[in-house]
Amino acid sequence: MSADKFWAHIISWAEEESHRGRLVRAFRDNLGNSAELQAQRIGLLSVYMEREAQSRKGLALV
Repeated sequence: MSADKFWAHIISWAEEESHRGRLVRAFRDNLGNSAELQAQRIGLLSVYMEREAQSRKGLALV
């Protein structure tokens, strides 16, 4: 999966009323204006993406 598709998939969660949706919105809006918070949000979103890829088996991250 290309970086553009990877990022587009993560951004698609923004409309969800879920933890990952709130994370995407917080990242997009840079809530807290903190590089450390942004890094933590990216880390959590990456975990969500990895879990989704493993559960779908067809979504290849590499």
